[in-house]
Amino acid sequence: MNYKCSAQARLVLDQVTSKCQQDTKTNNRWSGKSGSYMYIMGRENADGKATGVVHKFASDGSHKLAGSFKILADGTVTRWTGLPKSILSKFTNNAIEEYKKSLASQPASTTGSVRQAV
Repeated sequence: MNYKCSAQARLVLDQVTSKCQQDTKTNNRWSGKSGSYMYIMGRENADGKATGVVHKFASDGSHKLAGSFKILADGTVTRWTGLPKSILSKFTNNAIEEYKKSLASQPASTTGSVRQAV
């Protein structure tokens, strides 16, 4: 997937993709309490958030718009139709922890030397 968003939002999307793989062996479809759902990514956002729509499948295999999702640049999921808040909270917390670990394992960046005028 070449969708551009912040690293934290990507970590949440990766967890949703993993859930989809476990449920349906696809990257964007999962089974919820009230049926089967699919997410479709929206436009890229300059501020790093990830957004899109959620469709719900009918018994005949057709699907229609059920809602939407939004993951803020910091990895906080503010909306995701068809996924329980407990799972979304877990995904957000996991993303925050994973991001902190990846930052801790990277060497401190150097800003270079600054030359002073004489």
